Amino acid sequence: MIKEKIYARIKTEDAQKHIESLFENVEFVNTDDLVSMSREVILYEVMEDCTKETLNEILSTENFFIFISDICHDNLLLELSKEHYFTFTLKSDPVNEITIRFNALLKHKELTIELEKKNEEMESTIFELAFASTNVLEQNEFLEQMAKKDGLTMLFNHSYFKDKLKDEMVRSERYNNCFTIAILDLDFFKRVNDQYGHVKGDEVLKAFANIIKETVRNTDIAARYGGEEFAIIFTETDITDAVVVLDRIREKLNNTIFSSETVCFKVTFSAGVTEYSKSYRDVEYMVNIADKALYISKSEGRNRTTILNAEDL
Repeated sequence: MIKEKIYARIKTEDAQKHIESLFENVEFVNTDDLVSMSREVILYEVMEDCTKETLNEILSTENFFIFISDICHDNLLLELSKEHYFTFTLKSDPVNEITIRFNALLKHKELTIELEKKNEEMESTIFELAFASTNVLEQNEFLEQMAKKDGLTMLFNHSYFKDKLKDEMVRSERYNNCFTIAILDLDFFKRVNDQYGHVKGDEVLKAFANIIKETVRNTDIAARYGGEEFAIIFTETDITDAVVVLDRIREKLNNTIFSSETVCFKVTFSAGVTEYSKSYRDVEYMVNIADKALYISKSEGRNRTTILNAEDL
């Protein structure tokens, strides 16, 4: 006899005796009971009055069915097999036939439940991966932004400045826009490091960078060009207006007092400025003009801004 628990919806007495002779642990139920059952193996006797609608309804429950029928129901069961999975055996089949069908259905039940579990695990994994992917995208975006920045001052770095300057030259060439660049250099900055230490020097660099950030517009590009040198692209700005902004930066820096353990001190900066001209061949050429203007500021006493344009060369 088969020891596994099985439920049976049986109408005829002969069929009931037949099932009891095969299964050690069988519980007989009514059709109405099937709706509240789930994941059970059920032997269901198909009677002459059974319709496709009736069987469709019970097959829509979350159970596993073996139909016991007569040959007259073959066409009905064939139609149902196009939409549902079940096994069936004829009442005239040998005893072993039900055993084979039952074992096959048990295996199908086991695989179905295992597949559902795997699907749930997969859905959970997909959710976790989606969540992790979102974090990775955010981290990548953060790293991408940080790759453009100078780690100490959080201004843009030298490389990003050059890229944006190239873009601005192309845009101005196409649309006849004006823009101005400035190279700024802190005066006698080596003395700050030598006299007050590199920690204090870093403090000065960060303070100067903050003054630049709070003075220029969001559309301007402010960068740490290297060491104590800074650079600014004043987009859609002529040289006169750019110098006005540099004067504001100079005033704010002049009002900033730094202190060491023994003394208070101030710092100044020199600047070289040039406005874009179509005669400027490339980025390096334009930067060299601003550098020459900066050199003039340094050589003429520092703490000043020098303008140098294409027509001055």
